[in-house]
Amino acid sequence: MKLCNRYLCASIFLALTLRADVTLRYETEFKPAAALQPIMQQFMKTAQTSTASSIRMKGNLGYTTAGNWVEIFDFAKGEVTLIDPAHKTYTSLPVSQLGDKMAAAMPSAAPNQMMGAVQQLMASMKTSVDSNVTGKTEDIQGVHAEERDVIFTVDIPMPPGAMKQAGPSMNMKMVMHIWTAKKEEALRVPAIRELTGYQAWQRYIMNPAGMFEKLTGKMPGMSNIVGPLLEEIYKNQAVILRTHTEIYMPFLAGVAKQMAAQGQSFPAIDPDAPLFEMNQEVAELSTTPVDASLFETPKDYTAVPADDMFREMFKAQSAAATPKTPALQ
Repeated sequence: MKLCNRYLCASIFLALTLRADVTLRYETEFKPAAALQPIMQQFMKTAQTSTASSIRMKGNLGYTTAGNWVEIFDFAKGEVTLIDPAHKTYTSLPVSQLGDKMAAAMPSAAPNQMMGAVQQLMASMKTSVDSNVTGKTEDIQGVHAEERDVIFTVDIPMPPGAMKQAGPSMNMKMVMHIWTAKKEEALRVPAIRELTGYQAWQRYIMNPAGMFEKLTGKMPGMSNIVGPLLEEIYKNQAVILRTHTEIYMPFLAGVAKQMAAQGQSFPAIDPDAPLFEMNQEVAELSTTPVDASLFETPKDYTAVPADDMFREMFKAQSAAATPKTPALQ
């Protein structure tokens, strides 16, 4: 049997022997380019709600929120209970089945007749991921943190007949400034110690990389494109305290110019400025005792099959991701 390294063994041991109560809560802010703000106000409100997240831990139990959904983990039993407060329903299952159940319920990204075209488009994309530690440090919620930049670029060849002023490709760049707790903070700060153990449990028991691959099985090529980015972001397992993300799509400046020449309206895009920015930062980090009743399923909630729960979850996510904005004239 292959023995785990010292850091991994210590992290998993911490995950299995959680003692201190922990509360971690993130706040998220979205900022589109000024030209897009009038048509994205409703979308920003929806996104603000759907990305709200928090983690609470007590003993061998974990309680996480992501948007309107709640997950309760029993680390010792390897079980998860997913709760939908909007419909007062819940489902419980082994963590080992979570990825398969979610993948089975996930709708296809495109009709069967379009799968070939989607796969061809994905194969034509050229991507790259670069990362470097900047050397910048800062205290966030009393925790010593360090910054790492991750730059993700995507180039998609323009299809024949597309707007030539936009250039030979549709290029996108995402720049992420990620602030994480320094490794030694797990020894100094009890909350970081417990969260480090929780992340080790997630990675080696839940296997997020494997789960992502299953979920993207219905989206040909997506795993090959996004997988390396996620691996780079989470490879060091440090607790993330702050992220600032900038998304650039300079080709849209060419599209705007061509549409203006044709007498059509399109927001003016600065090719050198971010099209969209997102900030997420820890707003609360404490070891204040967490009420044990939080980890209990409400008695007036109804148990439903996991398949039904996940189908409802994807349906709600799809509705939230669809901007209800006026069409461009």
